[in-house]
Amino acid sequence: MTPQLILPFVLVMVVFMVIGKTAGKQIENQAKVKEPVLIINHDSGELSTIALQAAGSIADIKTAKTTEDDKIVDEMNQKKIDIGLIIPANFTADSLQSTKTKIKTYSLLRDFSVAGSKKASTLNSITAIINETVSNSLIQLNLPNVSPLDLKSPISTISYVSANGKTVPGSAIEVLSYVSQQTNYLPIILFIVIVFAAQMIAVAVATEKENKTLETLLSLPVSRKAIVTAKMIAAGLISLLMAGIYMYGLKEFIGGLGATAAGGLGTGENTAAAVSALGLKFTTTGYVELGVILFLGILFALAVAMILGAFSEDAKSAQSVIAPLMVLVMIPYFAVLLLDINQLSPLLRGIIYAIPFSHIFLAGPNILLGNNTFVLWGILYLLVLFIIFVYIAAKIFSSDLILTMKLNFSKKK
Repeated sequence: MTPQLILPFVLVMVVFMVIGKTAGKQIENQAKVKEPVLIINHDSGELSTIALQAAGSIADIKTAKTTEDDKIVDEMNQKKIDIGLIIPANFTADSLQSTKTKIKTYSLLRDFSVAGSKKASTLNSITAIINETVSNSLIQLNLPNVSPLDLKSPISTISYVSANGKTVPGSAIEVLSYVSQQTNYLPIILFIVIVFAAQMIAVAVATEKENKTLETLLSLPVSRKAIVTAKMIAAGLISLLMAGIYMYGLKEFIGGLGATAAGGLGTGENTAAAVSALGLKFTTTGYVELGVILFLGILFALAVAMILGAFSEDAKSAQSVIAPLMVLVMIPYFAVLLLDINQLSPLLRGIIYAIPFSHIFLAGPNILLGNNTFVLWGILYLLVLFIIFVYIAAKIFSSDLILTMKLNFSKKK
């Protein structure tokens, strides 16, 4: 048991504690905030007023300026409200006459995280509380010749989901569940690929120092910058191969998953068709963007790992020196998986965006939602950082620091 062996475990424990508390606090704070709901009420009866008052206990009711149903999504986009609800003109009359009344609900999908599903849950809670309130009101009026089932459930919903500027009939929860099956595992695989690539090159550099082959390599009549370039090209080719295999496997996995899900829906709303109509699937361009940003992320990790590997004395200590890099990967990994980045404070959001690996984990959801500009900025950011760290690595290899620099955790006797 050496400090080099213990340190990574301690850092991982600290990261888990900090991320757990931070994520829990953010989710708790978001849960306390009432979600805004845009309402178009075509009914002037008493039951619609009672229903909206009840909905106001769990949501922030906002009255729409427009009175046209097909304009509600546009106003939701303008006001940045993700939930909409339309009450028909015959709401009270139909309810009093024991006729099933239909209200329309709209959901704008902007995020696929755990926190993002709160909006869909809020919408279900609103329709449930309206059902309960109207039912209780009808029972109080003691309507005759009405079945208890109709009294307790006088409302059915026609739900719509909106994303990428398109609106289709469908359940937000079902669409989120379907898309999550395709996107939630992305950070896990990205995390494994990045950490593996970083360990690979850090151990390679440390092994050369340990076996004293680095001195021989540096004594050859070859430019040290050429040596760094050669190492990065070799590591880059391996990374490109890894990214290519990963992208191919991802495409096949998503294709198979989509076919299975579509085939499993025998009746009711066809969730796979709704997802396809909304454009929530990876196109060829999307695969290219995801492959490029993954490749640059791996190259950046390799450049940092090469610098950190220069601090290690042997292959064993190389596992410890790359701990800071692993922390930089873990923070955005958990943040993207658990939180809605758009709802974080500007400071926290800025910190997340400043971590290079965040853009890799955020690429998948943003590609699905058509936010290509964000992905392109992430690619540019990673490219600039990669160039900077390759330059630093070249400077280190161009001097004798590569042979003398090290991190020694042991106590001097």
